[in-house]
Amino acid sequence: MSAPALHPGSNSGLDASGRVALELVATDRENRSMGRLFPTVRGSLMAAAILVAATPAFAGYGAIAWDRTSGKYGGTWNQATAQAAAERALSDCGATGCKVIMRTGTGQCAALATIASGKFVGAASRKTVEEARLAALSNCQKGNAGDCVVRASNCNK
Repeated sequence: MSAPALHPGSNSGLDASGRVALELVATDRENRSMGRLFPTVRGSLMAAAILVAATPAFAGYGAIAWDRTSGKYGGTWNQATAQAAAERALSDCGATGCKVIMRTGTGQCAALATIASGKFVGAASRKTVEEARLAALSNCQKGNAGDCVVRASNCNK
């Protein structure tokens, strides 16, 4: 069976034997129209993808964990949930005796200060990272256990 012969320019949609045929003129016109549409759609999709990629995900929970026996600690910020922050801090701490000693929420900063051995700490949460660092140092120094140094500090988005 051979393909029907098309009559370009005719609007009948029928070939010489009376069967339905595609009209080349309309197809060409549609292709040109779609050709103009796709770059616009493609450009819009690319712009949307860039905006989504540039927008930070909502993540505003942090936690600090510490092990009194070993002096190990772990801290994390900008986690999606408070539970995720606590789990990550405990994991980063890496000792079996680690406990979460500080939790922070959206827009909060936290800091941990320890003595050299890590076995005495001070932790604090404040609006700015500098305030949190100063408060953590102050809390650590209250124990008169030695010179305190800030070991971890950061802010949640």
